[in-house]
Amino acid sequence: MLERFGYKNLVAAVYIAALFMQIMDGTIINVALPTLAEEFDVDVTAMDWTVLSFTIALAVMTASAGWFGQRLGLRRAFMIALGGFVVTSMLCGLAQTLGQLVVGRALQGAAAGLITPVGSALLFNAFPIEERSVASRKVITVAVIAPALGPIVGGGILEVTSWQWIFFVNVPVGTIALLMAWRWLEHDDAGELTHFDTSGFLLLAGGLGLTLYGLSRGGERGWTSLPIVLSVTVGLVLLATLVIVELRKRQPLLQLRLLSERNFRWYNIVSLPVYAGFLSLIYLLPLFLQNEGDRSPLEVGLALFPQPLGVLVTSQLVGRFFYKRFGPRRLMLTGAATAFVVGVATAQIDTGVDLWWVRLLMFVRGLAMGLFFVPIQSAVYARTAKPLMGQATAIYGTTRQIAPALGVAIASTVLANGIAGSTSLAERVNGYQTAMMASALMFAVAGLLALRLRDSDAAATMAP
Repeated sequence: MLERFGYKNLVAAVYIAALFMQIMDGTIINVALPTLAEEFDVDVTAMDWTVLSFTIALAVMTASAGWFGQRLGLRRAFMIALGGFVVTSMLCGLAQTLGQLVVGRALQGAAAGLITPVGSALLFNAFPIEERSVASRKVITVAVIAPALGPIVGGGILEVTSWQWIFFVNVPVGTIALLMAWRWLEHDDAGELTHFDTSGFLLLAGGLGLTLYGLSRGGERGWTSLPIVLSVTVGLVLLATLVIVELRKRQPLLQLRLLSERNFRWYNIVSLPVYAGFLSLIYLLPLFLQNEGDRSPLEVGLALFPQPLGVLVTSQLVGRFFYKRFGPRRLMLTGAATAFVVGVATAQIDTGVDLWWVRLLMFVRGLAMGLFFVPIQSAVYARTAKPLMGQATAIYGTTRQIAPALGVAIASTVLANGIAGSTSLAERVNGYQTAMMASALMFAVAGLLALRLRDSDAAATMAP
């Protein structure tokens, strides 16, 4: 029976189970932060470290995943990452202090950082290149549903049981995914024996950690404050040094030479404003509706929920029909134009806005985002050789980690400047509207960059 199902679909099932667990974990904790702050008797702002430690470790290990996949073999690296995620989830649930939880979340993020890029390499190696859009459609479905379910599941857990189950829920899901991987994934050979690039790893960890910290906290602490200036400056210097050092090495941790290939380089570049724009509005709109519109968290959650439904609709249509017919370039240009128009309309809303109008805007925005997600996932590796897939997914995964932090940093900076010294509700509303317009403009940038894409570079993924 399993043989009839096909190996590629077995790989997809394993990856989707792991991805669902990892992505849902990223949003499930958000609703628990006030509860955790009360449990550990700390200010709720201190709980940000449970998110930051996870994010920074995730980004560093995502960038390092290429070496681990090559050194250990993709199957072994994936199973170690899955097992690590299960164990560290248990450690988080057993934490007795905030410090223990922050360390546990960092270790959990490190394991999660290997799951997505190594799993992506397994997935795209299993699917023929002309079926990449089909594989992307499968992934996008779970990537949309999981974060939407996270707050709902988290709220339900807190209603009926203790906060520890926010983390313990990963144990049965992860164990099932691990058993599926052990049973179904084919053995693959590890690459040639290479030394771990310690200097590259340290530069990467320091550069990404300091830069992401600065970007995440800049809007809150002020971009001219000494800690933020030092964090961002030193982080960028370390990342620039990393590029110089890695390009001179024969066996670098991060194979930056892959970016010399035009198709791979441009899809990474276009992804930056796409994911920055996508996350920046998700950050701004709940703040506006709750702080200025006096809406409840439940009302806001229901107002935003149509967006993943829109992504689900177009991702299915694009994966099944549109991608091969129209090609990634035209789909992404259409997505950029639609997302920009919706962003401009969203930037006009006021505190008394009808939430049904917000729901409509979010649904259409989701339709637009679906025109981005499948084409990018399908085409970014179109000209990448299978032996280099692990390195390529590590680089693209790093881009996807940096982009949201960049988008939120830009949005929060514009917002902070817009509402600074405001003495009336109208001035604060204007500040939010300006920030949401900045978010919309990110899609204008994405559209201009998408003009540089060529369908001919991704022709193999569009074959019948």
